[in-house]
Amino acid sequence: DWGVAPAPVRSGKPGPGKATNSMVAGINMGVFKNTDNRDGALKFVKFMTSDAEQKILNKAYGSIPPVKSAQSDPAFSAPAVAVLRDTLATSAAALPQVPEESQFETVVGTAVKELFADAAAGRAVTEQSVREKLEKAQQQMPKK
Repeated sequence: DWGVAPAPVRSGKPGPGKATNSMVAGINMGVFKNTDNRDGALKFVKFMTSDAEQKILNKAYGSIPPVKSAQSDPAFSAPAVAVLRDTLATSAAALPQVPEESQFETVVGTAVKELFADAAAGRAVTEQSVREKLEKAQQQMPKK
């Protein structure tokens, strides 16, 4: 058995700021006007955003449906979902739109993967080792 609780976070650094412990994320869908099968593509988007399909998808992934009418399903009132809903409402922030986002995700993801490998191999993961991995990732990002 397991439970879910909001993670305690400090205010922003340096100094006071909004306590943020999650990001607002989702999957976007769109149909370009020059799509070869525009009618089929629009039908697909309508299907994927239907209440029934949103309930199926979000139950499977433990997420909150973006379609408000689908949120009334009892599956989305469980305690874990309530914590997620509160986190998104009170302490989540959108990621900034930056051209280097893909590169950022790759270099930080590599750093995290290496830290998991260290932990799995029995090597200590310390504040210093995390700082070193993040500094290495920072060095791979373009200078502004």
